Amino acid sequence: MKSESIEKLEQFLKLQENMHGPDSRQVAKVLIRLAIAFMEENRLLDAEASLLRALGIEQACPAPDQKLLVEVGKQIDRIHQKLGARLEDDMESLKVSTDRIPALTPMFEPTQSFPPGGGVMNSHPSSAASDVGTNASTNSTANTDAAAHSHHKTEPIDKAIVAAQLQIRQIKQTGGSDTVAVADALTRLADLYCRKEQLSEMEPLLVEALRIRESICGSAHLSVATDLKNLGRLYYFKQRYDLAEPNLKRALSIREAALGHYHSYVADVAEWLAKVYRKTGRVEEAKAMDALVLESRTNYGSDWEKFRVGGVKALAAGNVLEAQAMWLGALDESSDFRFDDPRLSTTLEGLAEVYWRRGKFDKAEPLCKQILQISETLLGQEHTDVALAANNLALLCDRQGKYSEAAMLYQQALAINEKILGRNHPDVIGIRECHAKARQMAQKQIEMKLERA
Repeated sequence: MKSESIEKLEQFLKLQENMHGPDSRQVAKVLIRLAIAFMEENRLLDAEASLLRALGIEQACPAPDQKLLVEVGKQIDRIHQKLGARLEDDMESLKVSTDRIPALTPMFEPTQSFPPGGGVMNSHPSSAASDVGTNASTNSTANTDAAAHSHHKTEPIDKAIVAAQLQIRQIKQTGGSDTVAVADALTRLADLYCRKEQLSEMEPLLVEALRIRESICGSAHLSVATDLKNLGRLYYFKQRYDLAEPNLKRALSIREAALGHYHSYVADVAEWLAKVYRKTGRVEEAKAMDALVLESRTNYGSDWEKFRVGGVKALAAGNVLEAQAMWLGALDESSDFRFDDPRLSTTLEGLAEVYWRRGKFDKAEPLCKQILQISETLLGQEHTDVALAANNLALLCDRQGKYSEAAMLYQQALAINEKILGRNHPDVIGIRECHAKARQMAQKQIEMKLERA
């Protein structure tokens, strides 16, 4: 059947929806015809979506047609068999994930307030982010393929494994054995073993990472759900479905409680749980998980806006660690955005502000560098937003003792603002004073280096 026929069926579907309602049997019949057309063109996911919707409509009817339900179920099973064969052909690969949801453990650095006359950039290189719609975004995770590697690729991984093992020992010596830093390092080491397909080496590392994080963050924390997901997937590839299932179920439960039934992170776990159910012959349970995944990804796109709103609210309430988690989630969602998408700048600014307040100037610095680069590219060298971005970055360098870099950035901000605001504007005077202090400190640093030399 040609694609033109699919187009006609889709038009007929809209007509039936308008005439009889979206949940009518007339619509269900067209959906089944449309699914058959999709299958003939090997558009299996589209066919599955149409059949699942038709199935839901028929099941909701007062007197459902049992014969039709059985037939639709068989068609869905055929699609799953074809999809399963396709997955086998593509050689599914195990992946180790961090999901970039941090462990919200208490930090000992004092919370910083913004200095007078300075702060993280609030304006955007283009239109306000609130005016821009969200796009569906793939879940950007720290993933690694378990495909075979040639010898010249394996050797650097071996060196990285040795370095990671050494790093874990050093972290334990300085900070103790049960810290989030150790758990993160164990996960990174498991990721390296994943690249070499050494599944047995991965298991104790992931188990230990899970134990540590549970003891620090609690059994219902989102970062614990990520460790459980990693373990569940590992056991799936080891064909230990009896161990994969409880880990994935726990991960799903934690994420549903924290993020809602249709969140993208929930769908990620549900997808793997459906695979386990199929491997153990529980077709109906697999279909339930498939329906959840389909509903989530069809009706709920990118979660960027949810994370942005959560980050703004948390910061306004003084919950800096929660704000950090939200903005890291937004950063994850913005991984596929174009560099000129205002949502990317908004994300970088929000996360930089969080790090500033926590005194994490080294983490805020690369974010502000990226903001400055985006501003210069989009707005030119003499825009007020460029001056503000340069001033923000100068403040961060200043706080880290990088006085030469700070002086150059203050000079950039000063030149722009003097031209636009005039030499006697209060903001210009403040930047000029900061510039003078940074130059003095830079000169002292040079003199001290010369004395030591």
